[in-house]
Amino acid sequence: MKISCKYFLLGVYCLMSFPLFSQQYLELNLNNQTVQRSIRSVRQKPELEVFRVIERAGGDKNIKGIVLNISGFGSTRENLWELRNALENFKSNGKKICAFISSADMDLYSLASVADKIVMDDQGLLSMFGYAFGMGYVQHSLEKLGIGVRELRYFEYKSANEMFTRDSMSEADRRQYGEYLDDIFNLTRDTLKNARSWTDEEFDSILNRGFLYSSKSALEQNLVDRVGRGEAVAEAIREIEGRAVEQFVLYGDSESNLMKTRKNYRPARAGNIFRRAPVIAIVYANGQTDMERGMAARSLGRTIRELADKKRVRAIVLRINSPGGSADAADYVAEAVRYAKQKKPVVVSMGQQAASGGYWAAMNASHITASPYTLTGSIGVISAWFYDNGLNSRLGFSVDSLQRGAHADLLTGFILPRRDLNAEEEARYRSLLLDIYGTFTAKVAAGRGMEIERVEAVAQGRVFSGQGALRAGLIDSIGGLPEAISIARNLAEIPENQGAAYNEYPKPKFWDKMLDRFPAIAALLRSGAGHRPAAASIADFFLPQPLFADIFYRLERNGRVMPILPLHFVEQYAGGN
Repeated sequence: MKISCKYFLLGVYCLMSFPLFSQQYLELNLNNQTVQRSIRSVRQKPELEVFRVIERAGGDKNIKGIVLNISGFGSTRENLWELRNALENFKSNGKKICAFISSADMDLYSLASVADKIVMDDQGLLSMFGYAFGMGYVQHSLEKLGIGVRELRYFEYKSANEMFTRDSMSEADRRQYGEYLDDIFNLTRDTLKNARSWTDEEFDSILNRGFLYSSKSALEQNLVDRVGRGEAVAEAIREIEGRAVEQFVLYGDSESNLMKTRKNYRPARAGNIFRRAPVIAIVYANGQTDMERGMAARSLGRTIRELADKKRVRAIVLRINSPGGSADAADYVAEAVRYAKQKKPVVVSMGQQAASGGYWAAMNASHITASPYTLTGSIGVISAWFYDNGLNSRLGFSVDSLQRGAHADLLTGFILPRRDLNAEEEARYRSLLLDIYGTFTAKVAAGRGMEIERVEAVAQGRVFSGQGALRAGLIDSIGGLPEAISIARNLAEIPENQGAAYNEYPKPKFWDKMLDRFPAIAALLRSGAGHRPAAASIADFFLPQPLFADIFYRLERNGRVMPILPLHFVEQYAGGN
């Protein structure tokens, strides 16, 4: 049967006009992600699925561009950078982005600046304050309470206990955190200048003169390109494409989506039905380096070793978000990484922070990558001795004891040890700290293949940004979780055209799965409503819960040597900011 050329062309036109072949925009709706993370698993994993959706859309011929809906989104500075990087890769395929913002700070605006057009809600507010670094000090409060603290510190930059023994920053802290602040501020400044084609003078004026912008003033100052909501986004896309785009698909929250579509878009599946895909294991190590709490090093180390022995697992990506804590817990993870590396590639992806004990856990990896905003390094250890300096007397308590051994009374007391260290005891602690510090630096030298002198030059507890750590030789590359996965694929020699499964660990427990299914109950339980005593709520009014948690953590380990950051970073991590 013959088909005339006219009918054939008509058929092709109809097929090409069908929505299956039409050019679409993907609405990447990241609203409510922060809330969802807070009421789900305590693992606080990054949104790996979001990265995979962006990657799929980049190679999808039907997806012309992305509507980046971040009007109600909040995340860490490091994770926002990772998302921006992923969207830059999306654009490298010749595709376009239109961002929609409402209330945004400089970090969220930096993410939005990846877009070809930025649309701002007409009731929105843009805050361009810049960056600051502050520390809190409780020396005088402890003195008034009758609590004494001896800071056992023998390394220039290891300042984790300064908040208990000082009332202002030391010169070493001003130097190291000033350099960190310079690195991250300069990166954000350069990113915004390049994205919006601003001069130095324009950027300085926006930051230092205006700094608070309504939608009207943001439009006047060229911070955004349009003002409005869904219709303004549609008009911005028309300007980008030169024609209207009417087909949209959605990834994210369906209730708050901007373009009113219900067509869902998911990440690509791994492999095919005829062949089992190789596995890249994504392992999350979040929180303080502690055997049972935080990253739960005992269980985590066992998981890493088990994955190392699984044939189908071709590589391991260890995502570390940790301010440090216990040296033995950090070493437990480091040794598991060393064991696994002998069998397959282990790539560490540093999140918001992977410093002190967090760096210890990372140092044996095949490859270490970090974002420019990551805080890392702090190779060093510290200790403190909290003791009764009048507290018991003020409370009306008294203590009496018997002892066998010249130093046994160090362990006696009510609430706190009854006395300070004497000169001989402090000398013994100094020797202990130097021994553990020597172990730390030697292990870094072995794990990183560095001369011990080079390690010592960047140690002493000094912190670095990701960029600074790269210059110091403490990491191998700048990148986020997607880049770490790509590096793992290459080291495992998995071809680019072969699918891979990304399995995440630790697996959620039954109770976490149940809370995922009933988020309202999870929010109630994790908010503490209904079961926290009134006294605890009153205490929270005066001192935040992370401060209590950190002080009690240190008191439980009174006198122990710890690779840990100052409370500022423990609290920051707990808050997810």
